[in-house]
Amino acid sequence: MVLEDSYIKLKINGLLNLEALSKEYQIPKEEIIKFHNQHCKIGEILPLYLPKYVPFLYLPKKNYENRNSEFVKSNALQYPIVVSQKKYGVIIKYLHSNTQIHFEVDIKRNGHLVEINKGKNYINNAEVENIIEKLFEKAEQAIYPLKISVDKKGSFSKIENEKEIKERWEEEYFPKLKEYYVGETAEEILKKMDLTFRNLKSKQIYFSQSVFYKVFFLPVYQSYSDYSKSGSVDFYFANIQSNKCFDLKYTLDKKYTRGNKIALRISGNEADDEWVKKAEKGNVNWLYKFQKDTHDLFSITGSVSTFDIGKELKIEVQIFEI
Repeated sequence: MVLEDSYIKLKINGLLNLEALSKEYQIPKEEIIKFHNQHCKIGEILPLYLPKYVPFLYLPKKNYENRNSEFVKSNALQYPIVVSQKKYGVIIKYLHSNTQIHFEVDIKRNGHLVEINKGKNYINNAEVENIIEKLFEKAEQAIYPLKISVDKKGSFSKIENEKEIKERWEEEYFPKLKEYYVGETAEEILKKMDLTFRNLKSKQIYFSQSVFYKVFFLPVYQSYSDYSKSGSVDFYFANIQSNKCFDLKYTLDKKYTRGNKIALRISGNEADDEWVKKAEKGNVNWLYKFQKDTHDLFSITGSVSTFDIGKELKIEVQIFEI
């Protein structure tokens, strides 16, 4: 007696492709036919070599479940709504200037509210030493903790604690920095920073031009029909103080990675400039990995590049959960 829970009925659309099914479910073709014929109705019996239209194919349940455990269950990435707290290591390499910056960030998620705390910067594996770099780093600390809201796709939407940051700057950071850093250059920098912190919302461009914020808050939480989607993104290159637009293709892997993560591949090329046709164009290649059950971000690796007067400007990014 054959138990019904030992097999599944797989719906077949179009012509039965035994070759493809054999590879997908790791069963020899002859065994597929033999197993099917043992469980099917008389009118559904398959010959050994001739393809045939059948509404269903009977397969061993064990093979079906093993195969399904390898495949992503949905072609949609849902924004993680669970409360979570994670730490990420961030490495940004500017290959054109042989400069590497790394730091750590703490990310607390509570629905669409995200709180960010950023650690100190290390340049080429050393703490910053230049006076101006130290000034920028100390001033940047006034931003954190930064509380923002994100939209359903995961994009940076709004600064939620702007008033708190402004007060922190005015009452704590600005007076101390003004007292410690003296000189014409420092005064000019602090004056510009003061204007920024007093109206941070209008200066949100600071975040859109940040490599970390651009990549970390890319709108990846979407539905990917046929496991792919087209899009575009602007990316800021500080060396030339210019935004470059890239045409993107998002591709969601159908299978989980070896580490049981969901993989999203983003690739694309620099879009044509409306006025100037460039002989050489930059490109984007990023790999995002997400936790299987929660869709929390696990890692981002990849690069983005452009060309300026024949020289490639390339930035490599690594963001990983630690």
